[in-house]
Amino acid sequence: MKETNSVLESAGEAYGYARVYLKQHLEYYKLDIAERVSRAISSAITMLVLFLLFLMMLGFLSVAAGFYLAELRGSYAEAFLIVAGGYLALTLFVALFRRFLVTNPVLSRVIKVFFSEEE
Repeated sequence: MKETNSVLESAGEAYGYARVYLKQHLEYYKLDIAERVSRAISSAITMLVLFLLFLMMLGFLSVAAGFYLAELRGSYAEAFLIVAGGYLALTLFVALFRRFLVTNPVLSRVIKVFFSEEE
């Protein structure tokens, strides 16, 4: 009878250890996912802020280029049309090569954030 009780106690202990192990493993994966999502969101917010600052700088440079060209050309309308034409050319270039310029770098960054093994 003592052997049966001993076996049952050992099985109960093993079950308890397995249950604690699985619970801790689940908590680890929850924390790991939370860290990766937080890192991805943080990276996205940082990129958004940098992009907005870049747009502000680009806006001021565009206005400055327009006024500079207006002095050279003698016409504000012509100068700002030249600046707009430059943006049209840039837009067409980005549209044609969007996979290499936008899609692939964004995918690479997201994959790097989610699958990096930083400790």
